[in-house]
Amino acid sequence: MMKQIGKRTAAAAAAVLFFSALFPVFAADQGALQSLADAAREDYSAASSALEDLNRQVEENQGQVDGLQSQITALTGQLGDVAAGLQSAQDELARARNEADAAAQALQAKEQELQQRYDASKEQLAAMEFLGQQGGISILMQARDMYELLTFWQVLADLASENQRILSELDEQVGALKEQQAQAEQAAARAEEARQALDRQQTALREMQNQLAAELTKASDALDDSEAAAAAQELVTEEKRRLYEQATAELDAYLKAQSQKYGNPALRCSLDFGSPLPSIGRISTYFGEPDAVYGKPHNGTDFPAAAGTPVYAVADGVVTAASTRPSYGNCVQIDHGTADDGASYATLYAHLQSFTVSAGQSVRKGAVIGYVGNTGDVRGANGGYHLHLELRINGTRTDPLPWIGR
Repeated sequence: MMKQIGKRTAAAAAAVLFFSALFPVFAADQGALQSLADAAREDYSAASSALEDLNRQVEENQGQVDGLQSQITALTGQLGDVAAGLQSAQDELARARNEADAAAQALQAKEQELQQRYDASKEQLAAMEFLGQQGGISILMQARDMYELLTFWQVLADLASENQRILSELDEQVGALKEQQAQAEQAAARAEEARQALDRQQTALREMQNQLAAELTKASDALDDSEAAAAAQELVTEEKRRLYEQATAELDAYLKAQSQKYGNPALRCSLDFGSPLPSIGRISTYFGEPDAVYGKPHNGTDFPAAAGTPVYAVADGVVTAASTRPSYGNCVQIDHGTADDGASYATLYAHLQSFTVSAGQSVRKGAVIGYVGNTGDVRGANGGYHLHLELRINGTRTDPLPWIGR
C-alpha cells in the first residue's frame, strides 16, 4: 500500500512540474493571456472533476466500510445473545436429564417394591391354599372357643383383601412414576432440540461473521487505495488551480491596463446608479458569500434571470473591456469616472450570453450592453443563467447593492 501511495505521489509531483512548465509568468498580449487562462481553466476543471470523482469513491468506500463494521458489531451482539441462550439451553437440558434420571431411579425402586410385595402375596396365597386343602381342619380343631372358630376364615379373607389393596396402590404409583419419567424424557428431548437449534444458529452466525470480516478487509483496502489516489489527485488539482489563478491574475492586470488606456480621467460620476436588469427578484449569491465554484468570498452579486434578458449599464461611462475571460465568460467592464468624493467608480457585468458594445465606446445609463447567459464558470439550477455584477471603487471590489438598490 505504501509503495502504491509513493508511486501516486511521484506521479502527482511529475504532473505538477509538467503543468507548471506550460504557463510562463508573463505573456505579451491579450490573445496569449486569454489562451493561457482558457487552457488553465480547462485543466483545472478537469482536475477538479477527477478529484470530485475520487472523493465520491472515498465516501462510497468509507460508507461500505462503516456499513460492514456496523453489521459485524450487530452480528457480534447476536452471537453473544445466542451464546447466552445456548448456555441456558444446556443448563435446561442438564436439569431435564437429571429429572429424567431421578424419575427412572424412583420408578425402578417402586417396581422393585411392587415385585417384592407381589412375591410376598403369592407366598401368602399359597399358604392359604394349603390351609384350605389339607391343613384347615386341624387348625379348626385347635380352636378354644366359638370366636376363634368363627373369625379364622375372616382373618384369611382380610389378609387377602389387604394384599390386593396394597398391590393396587403400588401399581398406581408405578404408573404415575412411568408418566413422570415419560414427561421428563420429553422435556429433555425438547431441551436437546433447542440446544441443537441454537448450536446451528451459532455456527451460521460465525460463518457470516467470517465472511463479513473478509469483505471488511477488502473494503478497507479499497478505501486505502481511493484515499491515496485522492491525495495524489489533490496535489495535481491544487497546482492547476494555482496556475489558473495566476493566468487569471495576469489577464486581470492586462484588463486593468486596458481600463487605464480607455478610461477618461475627466469623466464625472454622478453616483446616480440604476438597475442592471429590467427587474431584480431574488439574489442567489451575495457579495462576500462563499461562491459555488471555489468556495472563496464572492467578488460580486449574482442575480438569477432568464437567458437572453437585457443587461443595462447602471450609469454613464466608457467601456474599457468587452471580451471573454476564463471565469467571467463574456463580460463587459465600464469606467464611470470620478465622483465628487474623489473616488473612481467602475462596474463589471459577467457570464453574458453576448455583449453589444466594444472597448472605447461611450454608453449612457440604461443602455443595453449585453444579454444574460451562463458563460464562464457557472453552476446552479436552470443552467446557471444569471448576471454577475461587480462594483469597483478605486479598483477595490465593493458590495454593489447599496449603490444600485433593488
